[in-house]
Amino acid sequence: MDREVLINRVKEIQGIVGVSQFGSYGTEYWIQDRSDIDLAVVTSPNSTYMDTLNIEDKLIPIFQDFYEYKDIHLTFILFNDFHCKYARMAVDSDNIFIIDEDRWFDFQHYVLKFARNNIEFEKRLKIDEQYTYFGGIIDESIL
Repeated sequence: MDREVLINRVKEIQGIVGVSQFGSYGTEYWIQDRSDIDLAVVTSPNSTYMDTLNIEDKLIPIFQDFYEYKDIHLTFILFNDFHCKYARMAVDSDNIFIIDEDRWFDFQHYVLKFARNNIEFEKRLKIDEQYTYFGGIIDESIL
């Protein structure tokens, strides 16, 4: 399945703004048949937790087909949760599947505005990322 087919299939599911790949997939740290593929799913403004359960059941098979891999892990980000670290990870991803372009750019704007206005939050994200990937601080300039 190519990218365009994937996006068109996901567009058939209501309540999705975008899906971003994050985590170890595509890096040297990803291990075939051991690691999962992490995807952040940004939901529409009116989506609820219960909606995410239905969305999950529909999305996983689509992404299993796309990646040709069974172990897919979804992290849901409600549209107004632009203050959480997964929102920033979704926006910073190198592999984003934009489903609703207008809402995606609104979400991106809110996340980046929150980051600009909350420098301590940005610092915490950078420290968390270094501990996650390297087991400690490797770039002391962020302290």
